Amino acid sequence: MLIRRAEKGDNEAIWKVHTDAIKNVCSSHYTPNQVNAWAGKINPNSYLESIENKEMLVAEINDEIVGFGQLNLSNGEIEAIYVSSNNPKMGVGQQLFQNLESIAKDNGLQKLNLISSLNAFGFYNRLGFIPNKEMGHNISDGTVLKCVEMEKDILK
Repeated sequence: MLIRRAEKGDNEAIWKVHTDAIKNVCSSHYTPNQVNAWAGKINPNSYLESIENKEMLVAEINDEIVGFGQLNLSNGEIEAIYVSSNNPKMGVGQQLFQNLESIAKDNGLQKLNLISSLNAFGFYNRLGFIPNKEMGHNISDGTVLKCVEMEKDILK
């Protein structure tokens, strides 16, 4: 498995991974209407700004992008870690996180925060994130996803 910085030409593959994960992984905890609203708000161009201005990594297996992760250094937020439903339990998400955490530490951050979907809560908890509070994340047109705000101290 190769973890590398995302490039502008990766946006289509990132979108496919993201859409697949929402429809086939997140659907275990959200209704079809919620999943459709969530997946419907993104498109391949949704990632271009993040690729250019944030810490966005992709995971490749056999030259195919199978996951991505995104860190906003300005506020210490892990904004995304998604893995294709074809590659579960292979450590892809964990390796993406470890790389993002290293970038955060190298940039002097002492804490990371995120808003976890319900299906990802156990994953983040195993990585050392502590829940702060449950919240609603407004996706679109009044469609709200129940989520959990979490944080982790990452002092060296």
